[in-house]
Amino acid sequence: MRVSVYSREAIESIIADGKFPKNTAVISFYDPAIKRIDEDYSHVDYSGVCDTVFYSELDDLDLDVLRRKGYTYDTYFPEAPDIAAFVYSAYDKGRDIICQCEYGQSRSAATAAAILEHFYHSGISIFTNYNYYPNQVVYHKIFDALEQHKRYHDNKYYYAVDAETLRTHISKMQLPETILEGYTHEDGNSAVDLKCELEKALSEGNMLYHTAEEIINALLKKSSLYTLHLQ
Repeated sequence: MRVSVYSREAIESIIADGKFPKNTAVISFYDPAIKRIDEDYSHVDYSGVCDTVFYSELDDLDLDVLRRKGYTYDTYFPEAPDIAAFVYSAYDKGRDIICQCEYGQSRSAATAAAILEHFYHSGISIFTNYNYYPNQVVYHKIFDALEQHKRYHDNKYYYAVDAETLRTHISKMQLPETILEGYTHEDGNSAVDLKCELEKALSEGNMLYHTAEEIINALLKKSSLYTLHLQ
């Protein structure tokens, strides 16, 4: 999957010249600030050249100014999970991705860096390019959303039993029932989230085994402890 960064001016020039690349999806950012002072301002028009576009109306804000603008880290850029799903859909279909914002330097660069880092561990190529000034909040929000979506993507056929049955087993393992918060067995994503939380809790309690050898060693250890206790 090729990931590229464009400004509004550059991509509109490509569209005007009839050179928009085929088999490409677009993540397009546009500015609420400009829209407030120019009523004719709108996002780039990709109609006729691309039918797979995610538009995001997003202020280009750094972490230290979020609060002054009425945001927190959590409330800023709520579309990040949807963009992650959009990226994975494009990836599954073998499409390239264009990341575009007003100047092609901050939001689009951050998005490209997050995608490259997530899939290819090469996001540093964007951060070390002096043509770009990636918005680090956008980068982290998208990267984290991609990491989370990967869990759902890789376990899309993972399902689990009803909550009451699980509650019985969790109680036997002496794990907190709070692990079940938000879980419904009809929701595949919540089942994946529960699986991850259970694996985390079992790992922390040294109760998670991945191989037959680990299981046998654990049983032998418990048997040895039991023998010592009897003596």
